[in-house]
Amino acid sequence: MKVALLTLHCLNAVADDYESLESITADVRRATHGDVSPDDVAACLGDLARDALIGVFAFDREARRYVPLAGVPATLADKWFSITAQGRDELRTNWVDQ
Repeated sequence: MKVALLTLHCLNAVADDYESLESITADVRRATHGDVSPDDVAACLGDLARDALIGVFAFDREARRYVPLAGVPATLADKWFSITAQGRDELRTNWVDQ
């Protein structure tokens, strides 16, 4: 699988709502017929966050809302992800019915 294609599938997976690593991985694996590892998805999400194409969030149970995190945390397993305006532009520009 091409890296650019993985990037687009990850962006598409977070385009509508906050999503967990687990749900993003499932969406990407379904779209690619299992042709990507969970570690590849996690690495891609880290890259997308560093490039400001997605935001990384923690869910604050007390406040009952998603709180944006600065930078990319060491572990992504319990984090949530959502596309940014820049990420949406990237997806819109490059997405062709995959």
